Amino acid sequence: MKRLVYLLGIGLLFIVISANGALADHNSGDTSPWKRVVEATWQGFKAHYIYCGANCGDNAGLVFDPDIEYQATSEGIGYGLLMAVMMDDQSTFDMIYNAAYTYLFDASTGLFHWRADNSGLITGDGSATDADQDIAAALIFAQRRVERGEWAQHATRPYGVSATALLDAIWSQIVVDGRYLKPGNQFGGNGRDIINLSYFAPAWYRIYDQFQATDRWQGVIEQGYESLFLTQGSPLGLAPDWSNADGSAAFAYCDSIARSREDCLYQMGFDAIRVPWRIGLDCLWFDEPRACDWSRRSAEFLKSLPDGEFARLYDLEGNVMVDYQNEAMVGMWLVVALAAGDQPLQARLERQLSRFAANAVRNQHWGDSPQHYYNQSLAWFAAALLSGNFTNLS
Repeated sequence: MKRLVYLLGIGLLFIVISANGALADHNSGDTSPWKRVVEATWQGFKAHYIYCGANCGDNAGLVFDPDIEYQATSEGIGYGLLMAVMMDDQSTFDMIYNAAYTYLFDASTGLFHWRADNSGLITGDGSATDADQDIAAALIFAQRRVERGEWAQHATRPYGVSATALLDAIWSQIVVDGRYLKPGNQFGGNGRDIINLSYFAPAWYRIYDQFQATDRWQGVIEQGYESLFLTQGSPLGLAPDWSNADGSAAFAYCDSIARSREDCLYQMGFDAIRVPWRIGLDCLWFDEPRACDWSRRSAEFLKSLPDGEFARLYDLEGNVMVDYQNEAMVGMWLVVALAAGDQPLQARLERQLSRFAANAVRNQHWGDSPQHYYNQSLAWFAAALLSGNFTNLS
């Protein structure tokens, strides 16, 4: 945490908001411009994905994705709960929390189904590990707010009780042999033949152990870092969307179950773009040397790129995969700069993120359209780190 406080306290390149809502560069230690962006885009997130009328199941309380005909995912639940608890918005937190247990919770497993339509019908059976982990972390943070007297306890489902039950369900059905992390409870492969490194959340695991007074997540942390550093992209700080526990492509597993290799990508695509955030938090909050090392590798790779290839998606040899850039990519790479303590790189990425936030205060979304909730979420997480809104509440 002290690393982030230091970075925010010095005179880096920040932004100011002009009278018409546009952003301009300015040298200042003031983080309030990012706070205004974070606050505005949180309001927009609620308006576009939670309180959006008929498209959102008449405001049922889930987080609905326009890109999939306003279906709701457990991933969206996790993101929405994290945002709400970081923004001290208990009413929205409780709305999402109540809806998640009403519509997506599977009482037979103690986990959450990964998708439902806007009538509440389950359309994606089984759990998604990243979502259940994010939900558990958000519940712990909510419980800590209760303990500090900031929030009232939930009347019928205490946050800490739900967090404990969810963590135990994750442990019993997702974690294999105390080390390996399955992508979901219905995945085969024993956490070895196929993994998703963007689901590896070491900062969360340390918070779980603190919350439950255990050390059982240490094996998962060790295995996750081992798998990460065995990947082909490790020298450049580039992780694949999908791999196996040995760091290689998971094509053999995917072929065996007739899963498309496009859905088993051994490149840094839209799943793995979250790895800089997942790993960066472990550096920023816990000073984990492996996390900081990974972040520095990523930073050095980014600095080696020409402008036309900077802060995008890559194969594991460092070749750019797309000819465009969006707010999700820039935001996630910005976490690399924060974790690496690379001030010039941070300033460069802040300038680029500010362009996607040019109308954020006025329009309450990143970029030209609020269509893509995933991109909006990832950009928000990065900006909330800059503004000081995303902190370790445990």
